[in-house]
Formats: sequence, C-alpha cells, structure tokens
Amino acid sequence: MSDGGHPMRGSVRIAVAVGYLGAAFCGSQVQPNVPTVQGTLQHALVQLTWAEPGRNSVTLSSRTDAGVDARMNIASFDLPERIWKRIGVRGVITALNDQTPVDVRVWAAEQVDAEFRTRNAATRTYLYRLQALEDWPLVSPSDLAEWCSIFVGEHDFTNFSRPQEHRSPVKRVIVCEPWLDASGGVLGFRIEADGFVWNQVRRLASALYEIAIGRRTLEEVRQGLIEPSIAADFGRCEPEWLTLWSIHHLETPALSAAAQVEVDLPLSADPPPRGRAYGLWAKRARGEQVMLHQTIWLAHLR
Repeated sequence: MSDGGHPMRGSVRIAVAVGYLGAAFCGSQVQPNVPTVQGTLQHALVQLTWAEPGRNSVTLSSRTDAGVDARMNIASFDLPERIWKRIGVRGVITALNDQTPVDVRVWAAEQVDAEFRTRNAATRTYLYRLQALEDWPLVSPSDLAEWCSIFVGEHDFTNFSRPQEHRSPVKRVIVCEPWLDASGGVLGFRIEADGFVWNQVRRLASALYEIAIGRRTLEEVRQGLIEPSIAADFGRCEPEWLTLWSIHHLETPALSAAAQVEVDLPLSADPPPRGRAYGLWAKRARGEQVMLHQTIWLAHLR
C-alpha cells in the first residue's frame, strides 16, 4: 500500500488528483460489498494489471462520507517504473479514466517521493452550499462573514463533530468565510484547515443555518465553541451540498498547480422556494452541483 513504506523494487509512487460525485458511493474509504471511491480506483488498477487483486493498493488523502462530492482528493499508489516511463502523466490519467465510471475523474498526476504519505496534507478546503438548504433566507455576506469568523483559529470542536476514539477534537481553522456567486450573493461558506474531525463541516453548516433561520443566536454557537465540556447539539446538515474542494500537499506541487485552473461556476445564489416547490428546486440545484464538477473536470482534461 502506498502509505506503508517504500514502493516495491522496480516501482515508483504516483499521486493523482481525483474528483467524484458522492451520490454514487458509500463514502470514499473501501468497504466490503458496496461501491466506494477507493475501491473503484483499486479495481481500475487491477483491471490495468497495475496492482494485484485483494490488495489495498490505493491511499486517499481525505475521507469523505457517503453523498459528499470532491472536486479534488489526492490518491496515491505504486506503479511499475517501466509503465510510468512509457506512458507518463497523460497516459496514467487516460488509463484510469477509461477504467472508472464517469462519476469519478482523475485529472492530474505526478511522481512523488518514495516516502510520500498521502494523508500528510498541509491543508484541506471544503465548500458547503448553505443556500440550497430548505428555508434558507436571504443572508448578507457581511452577516455570514461575522458568523463564520468565530470558527477561525484553534478550537476544541467537540460540540461540532462526531467523537472518535484517539482523535483530538482540537483543530486549527485557517479560513472560514462566505462563498459567493458571481453577483456577490451568498452560496454558502468556504473553510480551510490543517485537519478536520468527523462531520465537522456539516455540523458547522448546521450551526450557521440555525443562526440564519433564527433558531439559534450567534452567542449560543459561540458558547458551544468556547465551552466544549458543556454538551450542545447544533445538528448536522445533509451531505449532498458539501464538496471537498482542494487539498494542498507540500509534496505534490504539480497537483497544486493544476488545481489553480479558473472556470465560471454554474451556480446562482437565488434563495430556494418554500413549500412543495422546494423538492423540485433542490433536484435542479443538485443538477447544478453535478454540472459544477463536470465543468471543472472538463477544464482540466481538455
């Protein structure tokens, strides 16, 4: 496995940028008898005879839950050096995409150091589309910026995560700010950190949603952050509006450079309708999410 020591003799370690639509998978990490992103990539390697059946040959930088999209995750695996020298970056990308469903696209690749550890990323960035939540009201960018600002810095996110044994809930958030459309309307928020705990972004999204609809005050949310020993439940938002947007890994400069491509995002911050019309609107909005990723993948792969 690529995070487990040196590549085998005659092999090199390859890192790829991979995007996927989460609705097609039961999460990113391999599980028995269900479709996962890691399992799909491993199957592709086996089909290409680049890996042996039954081995966990692929490591992902970030774990995502079922339903969560990724514009950029990083996967790594070991590849026979003779194949890498023969087909190179474009060949690896094309071969993997030929063996995976269109819900998964590899869009960049590079050779990395033999000691490369996929999970040792410097930062990860997520986007959450708050505007797609039912009953989301008109919120000004300045108000949302104020609400987001309380999460910046090092905090104990016990009240905003699902506890995990042997995992510290203390994380450092570098950026938490509004995510805006081309006209300056609020789509949601962008958050960048050196690491996240389980469900953290979806629970922060729920806290922001509850402030927006008047169910919670900013001070209540702030107290939940500064008093982690006093249990508080701010809920958890749906996974389908969450996107793992980018990963910055100090050892993958080519992937980071490729991630800088700029595209016009096909999203608008119009508030959702209320009542029965919301379901149809949400279905269309979900289609916009799919188009968002497809637009970006096409920009990378042209």
